[in-house]
Amino acid sequence: MEALILETTNFMDKVIQNYEKEISRIRTGRANPTILDNVKINSYGDYQPLKSLASIKVVEAKQLLIKPYDQHITKAVAEALNNADLQIQVNVENNSAIRLIFPALTEEVRKRLVKDLAKITEEYRVKVRNCRRDAIQKLKTQNLPEDNEKKVEQEIQKLTNKKIELINTIDQEKIADLMKV
Repeated sequence: MEALILETTNFMDKVIQNYEKEISRIRTGRANPTILDNVKINSYGDYQPLKSLASIKVVEAKQLLIKPYDQHITKAVAEALNNADLQIQVNVENNSAIRLIFPALTEEVRKRLVKDLAKITEEYRVKVRNCRRDAIQKLKTQNLPEDNEKKVEQEIQKLTNKKIELINTIDQEKIADLMKV
């Protein structure tokens, strides 16, 4: 039964890692390179991730500097960034670098981002609960004595509560970060 609990813990940990990765893409008032993870550039006859075609550096709290490895794709990178609807200012410098300026978030935008975060958070809470459901279904197929089965179910429920509490903590930290002026 330890194997089932360990397997369930691993699944839940992966869900939490994915949650942290997804909410890191939500823009706060500071520059964060992970916001560019989904940006694909049309170059060399294919769409490629930006981070494989350029270096990305945080130069100030509200600015990123992108330097394409090949200066010939600077225009394509700028175009892809403008089309990505990131709501950030894109400035091309000397056709060799791109500076992204993150504007200050308005109260209205902050509230909308918190709502978006709430939807994502609930989605990941459900994923953790689905891990619990799957573990309990596996447990029922093992034909254990009822006492042992109940004990393992309680362990799985404690684990689920712990992981959901972790998601709630991460959520509250992100909300505090979003609402910070």
